[in-house]
Amino acid sequence: MTGTCGARNIELVKSLGADEILDYKTPEGEALKSPSGLKYDAIIHCATDIPWSKFSSNLSPNGKVIDLTPNFKSFLRSIFKKLTFSKQKLVPFLLSPNAEDLKLLGDLVKDGKLRTIVDSQYPLEKAEAAWVRSTEGHATGKVVVNHQDVSVG
Repeated sequence: MTGTCGARNIELVKSLGADEILDYKTPEGEALKSPSGLKYDAIIHCATDIPWSKFSSNLSPNGKVIDLTPNFKSFLRSIFKKLTFSKQKLVPFLLSPNAEDLKLLGDLVKDGKLRTIVDSQYPLEKAEAAWVRSTEGHATGKVVVNHQDVSVG
């Protein structure tokens, strides 16, 4: 598994199980090139505004990009890929939770296979400060707003 991050988060991404790390601020990382030359069977796309060309050149012939931040362009690209019978696919991820999927997620958390990294927590009265923290681009993990003051332990 390959993970991408900035230099300050390399150890964190390693601790989450990445075998290879791409520092997205380097030319290789920005191009999403595997250090060992791997072609990816699946890329989970969590950012915005990355062109398809960066993905397609790094995918295996039957590779898929699962887009967690779909927009209109990604839906169009997905349709285009289907219409042209491309083996490489873009899959816009739309969440439609059901009891079975929620149980699976709960079991993954319980078994320690799915972890959430919490950067910071804010009480509801400080939601504006939480928003600023989340948009400034320096949070390592999720910024949480609680309806009551809860500390991370």
